[in-house]
Amino acid sequence: MLDAIVAERKTGRLESGLTANDFILEEDGVPQKIRYFSQGKLPLSIVLLFDLTGSVQPDLKEIGAGALEVLKHLKPEDEVAVMTFSSSTQMLQPFTTDRQAVAAAIQRAAQGKSNEGTFLDEDVYEAAEAALKATIPDSRRVLVFFTDGTANYINPVTRKLYGKQAPIQLHTREEAQEKLLRTGVTVSALIDRSSAKEAAIAAAAVNPVSFMMGVNPRLDDVRRYAAETGGPVLQGNGHQVAGKFAALIEELRERYTMAYVPSAPRPAGTLCHVTLKLSSDALATHPELKQKYFAVQARKGYFR
Repeated sequence: MLDAIVAERKTGRLESGLTANDFILEEDGVPQKIRYFSQGKLPLSIVLLFDLTGSVQPDLKEIGAGALEVLKHLKPEDEVAVMTFSSSTQMLQPFTTDRQAVAAAIQRAAQGKSNEGTFLDEDVYEAAEAALKATIPDSRRVLVFFTDGTANYINPVTRKLYGKQAPIQLHTREEAQEKLLRTGVTVSALIDRSSAKEAAIAAAAVNPVSFMMGVNPRLDDVRRYAAETGGPVLQGNGHQVAGKFAALIEELRERYTMAYVPSAPRPAGTLCHVTLKLSSDALATHPELKQKYFAVQARKGYFR
């Protein structure tokens, strides 16, 4: 199974109404036959993850206040879990279709705070594990991070300063990436960025003392995870965030889903690379794709 979004790179506008003939799907360079194709039909199992960093708290409260409105963009059969994250994750609400329960959990998350750092690789690994507890068979499993887009390097200094609740053995980026590829979980994010936050992040990033200690922030790691798994990333701040969060869920809801049976056998555990692009049919029947720069976002690979 493969999910995909076709979006105008500059504006983020989605292209809908495409068919299987509008795509070329390859595995390790070999064309594959698309055997199933739909848009927005399969149910979602979404894990909402809220950053407990102090810089996102004011805007997280905007999402908490409008949680029920945001959740209206899901279908009744979609299920949601709610977690918070810092140096590790905390489950506030396991998967449920009860929107009132999910809204209440988001409001609790909006009241939370932490002085710990953000160990994103560990957070992604733990959240992917949580996504495996989805109760809907064959649902599309997605992690949605609400974050300021920064994370901390993991070393003895940062663990001592920031990792009070972190597990003894933290997972690496490579382990988190492999977990996502093995499970088929997609990473998506709403990055909360204001000019003040950008200035603070930039100042911390160039601080020589922070650099030497390894405590300067890693920037946009969540974007890299999203790119590897084909998930959308939006940006917003202040009164925009609730609307942006709703738009992000809408994008996840309206993704194309396709399936194929690999044409070549591979040993179990083989990492297979997948590419998806628009076909000549798409350019012929959808002239707007010629005139504007559209990008196809999809998973980059999977393990057999």
